[in-house]
Amino acid sequence: MSPVAQRPDVAHPATYGAGVPHVEFARMRREAPVSWVPEPALWRRGGGGRMLSQGSGFWAATSHEAVVAASRQPELFSSGRKGAFLPDPRTSADLEQARQLLVNMDAPQHSRIRRLVTSVFTPRAVRELHDSVAAHAHELVRRAVRLEECDVVADLAAELPLLVLADLLGLPREDRHLLYRWSNNLVGFDDPEYGGGDVEAYRTTFVEAFQYALTVAGERRRSPRDDLMTLLATSEVDGRRLTDREFCSFWLLLVVAGNETTRHLISGGVSALLAEPAQRDRLAGDMSLLPTATEELLRWVTPIMQFRRTATEDTELCGQAVAEGDKVVLWYVSANRDGAVFADPDVLRLDRNPNPHLSFGMGPHFCLGAHLARLEAQAMLRELVPHLARFEVTGPVVRLESNFVNGLKSLPGRFNPDRAAGPDGAWSSC
Repeated sequence: MSPVAQRPDVAHPATYGAGVPHVEFARMRREAPVSWVPEPALWRRGGGGRMLSQGSGFWAATSHEAVVAASRQPELFSSGRKGAFLPDPRTSADLEQARQLLVNMDAPQHSRIRRLVTSVFTPRAVRELHDSVAAHAHELVRRAVRLEECDVVADLAAELPLLVLADLLGLPREDRHLLYRWSNNLVGFDDPEYGGGDVEAYRTTFVEAFQYALTVAGERRRSPRDDLMTLLATSEVDGRRLTDREFCSFWLLLVVAGNETTRHLISGGVSALLAEPAQRDRLAGDMSLLPTATEELLRWVTPIMQFRRTATEDTELCGQAVAEGDKVVLWYVSANRDGAVFADPDVLRLDRNPNPHLSFGMGPHFCLGAHLARLEAQAMLRELVPHLARFEVTGPVVRLESNFVNGLKSLPGRFNPDRAAGPDGAWSSC
């Protein structure tokens, strides 16, 4: 008798180097949509040596119903109790530091801090960015096509949101590469190439990023400009200016969230279209599908796969008893493939409507930059999709080892002028 295949560990970052374990998530949804998952022991570097770190385990909410139910009850499933990230803070000082991040706050503090920049990300405000975002996307794709080769991740998917962020924040565009490196080190903490589990390097990244932010904040307080850095540096909450720690934490969250979601939506979306030539060609021939296609790619990719909550009292979630203090992880990446909500959930349908995906979360922590992410993704797809019919992958497609972000690190390829272009492509084999 052949041995039973070992189930993939949905909690282990290395699992995702081979792709999202959708089959395992489907089993979990089917057998127990709220189920207990032990946490793996992970090696960390720091303090002059290596050490094992292991969490206490968590309840995995994998069905659409369970994720929605928890998201709608923030008083029972808290972001601030122990933070919104899967690993527990190691010390009380670490917890207090973590609580400076918007994602790790509960009401009413969360509402007060979030309100500082809400006006920047309203649909109306984002519409005003349309022309500049479109111009960036056009130039990036034009350059890639002219050079006949690119890495979709580094040269297109990452560059667009970084350029937009630099403009919004009022930073020199050449400094976007600092933002890229800091973001990779933090989000890719568990990835061997990026953070490598190095605690000291992780802390150094915070120090470097905070020093940079404080320097710019000082300049803006002396000489205000019409940019987001000035708004953050000069705004007040409850009659007082943000502390340096609050300012830096908010700024860094905007930097990381403002590029990671869009980067991985675009690169993951392009990868999906390359794997589905019929869908790729359909979109190239009918750009009126772009709005629903963007929503479907958001569902399909789910750039942010999960956030953690902590039960504030003994309660239950979809019939499962949950004790006060228990971790509950909201697996958006699983909820977005729930057949109880989505017909043929494992089929990419660019005209899917309605599409109640949870890729931007739900409730008070709904993604602040959702409208901007949609605008950026649509701008890039509008420029790039007509050229994808002649794009050939030329090297390994490398995935990020992360249980948090569903990301690609590399998608290299070339535009082959001998292959037929899409309907609006610049080249033809004729």
